[in-house]
Amino acid sequence: MCDVNKTRIFYFLMCMAGLLIILLPVGIANLVFGYMMGDSPCTSCWGQRESMIFIGVAALFIVRYGLKGKFLAFLLIATAFGLWQSFNHISSHAHRDLDQGFGMAVFGLHTYFWAEVVFWAVILLLGVIFAFAPKFACFDKELNGEKFRKFNKLSLSAMVIVAFIVASNVFQAFVSTGIPPYSGQGDPVRFSLNPKYIIWSDSGWSKSWQEISFLGKRDVKAPDYAFAPASEKLGISFDNDINNAPFAKINDELEIVSEQTINFDKAINTLDYINDEFVASSKWDVVFLNDEFKVKESFVLDPYFSATIDPIIGIIPYMGDKFILMGSNKSFLRFAKNPNADEALQYADFIKGNGKFEGQGKDLGRGRLDTVRAKFNHVASMTTDDNYLYLATVPNNKDAKTFVISKVSLKDRVLSAEFTPKADLKEGKTLGDLYVTSMTYKDGKIYALSKNHNVIAVIDVAKEAVVKTISFPSVITNARSIFFKDGKINILSYQNNENKLYVLD
Repeated sequence: MCDVNKTRIFYFLMCMAGLLIILLPVGIANLVFGYMMGDSPCTSCWGQRESMIFIGVAALFIVRYGLKGKFLAFLLIATAFGLWQSFNHISSHAHRDLDQGFGMAVFGLHTYFWAEVVFWAVILLLGVIFAFAPKFACFDKELNGEKFRKFNKLSLSAMVIVAFIVASNVFQAFVSTGIPPYSGQGDPVRFSLNPKYIIWSDSGWSKSWQEISFLGKRDVKAPDYAFAPASEKLGISFDNDINNAPFAKINDELEIVSEQTINFDKAINTLDYINDEFVASSKWDVVFLNDEFKVKESFVLDPYFSATIDPIIGIIPYMGDKFILMGSNKSFLRFAKNPNADEALQYADFIKGNGKFEGQGKDLGRGRLDTVRAKFNHVASMTTDDNYLYLATVPNNKDAKTFVISKVSLKDRVLSAEFTPKADLKEGKTLGDLYVTSMTYKDGKIYALSKNHNVIAVIDVAKEAVVKTISFPSVITNARSIFFKDGKINILSYQNNENKLYVLD
């Protein structure tokens, strides 16, 4: 048996929900914040406001035409889309320091955050309303064969109020945003009815079609690796001509003393000489080699356990007998050798080698480095002075100019400083013209090896400046690693499908 009163209560609640979502967040934002306080929505804010209007209107359609699947479906779709919009808006500001939000704040929280609250409230209220709703057959009975339900004072008033607020928003949108192809401003100026201060812009629309991506500014292609060249994807044309280097002057020139081929079945991406043995990596493979380049121990990293680690870009010593390996995404693993490692415990970190290496235990494990200036750049090199580790960014398809050195404490793996080294550059050039694939530390200076233009930038850490530039021969076409051994510079290059090690002086 159907309870018609229960059905009418459902419609009353639905009418109030539709009215309040437009009257309160949308109405206040439009009438109070907009006309009275001069607040002008950005493109994301307009999107969230439109989703709220769609939700409110869909609720009132249900009140007018009865509960139908298409109205309910539209209500849920609009809410889901609004949630995505608000989450996307929050995420672009969530990392900022205290009180560095965007636009007006209500009770200390900015309006884009309250949009997220509104959309979650819609889901919660819909759940509560439908939890106490009558059987679906009762809705048809209450409609009594009519095409639409008759207005009562509440529903008619709600329709009028909603129509007024929607019309007011349309007017405000026209004034501040314009008509197609104009689409609003990412950083809008104060709302004004004075044509002198009204800005119609299509920059957001025109830029969005240059390259379609759901990742936005995070759509950064993977770096160039020895085992996976990426010049085309990155939009970078590598060359080995020192004359194209960004520096105004080259101070020194290295010559090849000797060269040899390392017989290894993979393209070596990193190579260093640590504790009297060579340590090499290729993607997620790590090998320890003797002076004749024979494999002593090896493992294959599980890149997806816990903190995902992108292909390895560097391995450094840590706490004397341990190591840190770093991925290009600034996620790392602290690991150690142990011929008696617990295979079951170390299974988490290693696909192979979990009986001889450990990544679980005291002073071991995975983590992620948080940077500021380097947040939207990969790194392709790492070195250490035993107190800090240093990372250098590489240019990408979104940013071909930025070059940042990140300084991270080895004690707690927290960012200590970031800087772009001062340098004497050619006019119009930046350090982003480099592509630093490896770094090594000696006597207070970082030797940063750029495979692009075959140049080594010697960076004084204390001065935060490039104090010397060194060229190396153009026959080294794909420089991947640099390190000192026996007082001489060693450079590894993967070229012609061979791992070539050059000793230079």
